[in-house]
Amino acid sequence: MTIDSQALQRLLCERLCSEVGIERRPDGSLMLRTHFRFPDGDSFPIHLSETASGGLCLSDQGHTLMHISYDHDVDSFMDGTRGALLERIVQEEGLAWKGDSGALCLDTSPENLSQSVFNFGQALTRVYDLTMLSRSNVGSTFYDDLADLLLSVVDEAKIKRDYQPEIVNAQHYPVDYRIEGKDEIPLFLYGIPNRDKARLTTIMLSHFHRSDLRFESILVFENQSEIPRVDLARLSDVGGDMISSLASHDDFNRKLLQRVAA
Repeated sequence: MTIDSQALQRLLCERLCSEVGIERRPDGSLMLRTHFRFPDGDSFPIHLSETASGGLCLSDQGHTLMHISYDHDVDSFMDGTRGALLERIVQEEGLAWKGDSGALCLDTSPENLSQSVFNFGQALTRVYDLTMLSRSNVGSTFYDDLADLLLSVVDEAKIKRDYQPEIVNAQHYPVDYRIEGKDEIPLFLYGIPNRDKARLTTIMLSHFHRSDLRFESILVFENQSEIPRVDLARLSDVGGDMISSLASHDDFNRKLLQRVAA
């Protein structure tokens, strides 16, 4: 078979032109019709408007972050590892934030509109794909988020990270965070992103109790409901206060400040 490149070129142009277009909405605004879609099947809402200088602006009008908010806390999504990657994407793709609505936009010209449409669709896809990072690498992002939240409540001078308690073979029993507690009783804080960390923390806390170590503890879960009931029951037998998720800011602040030295 001999490929007729010119015929394929004509066919490609015809199909692309029929599948990508501009539609005028009832309110008079313009929206692009493309094949870019979110995983739930909704199309990327790419709005088209004129800039003050006579150019064109492509905008998602905040819908990308809105879709992300269905399954994630947007405030924490914008911080830590994910926040840094998000800003990197924004810079690499030439995007800009517009207003306070979380809208992403891309300025272009009529001559470059076709290329800009594909670039904008690719950029929004990269932004949404950061949700995959939070699922597959939840440990790394969770610990970043936990550190940010902790430092927003407690003075860094009162915190020791990866603390080794004064027991035999202390290097095998590191504490995520040792915090100066009231009545000179240290507060051990552990982040629990998954079942494995729940089991490991149970072992370490049990060892501390057997070693007659004086301490209090707070256990902060990425999502407590995802920890098997048996593992959670064992951990609750040896642990102190529990925070069900990082989204429970008020609970986190209240329980932490009750035990931190003034």
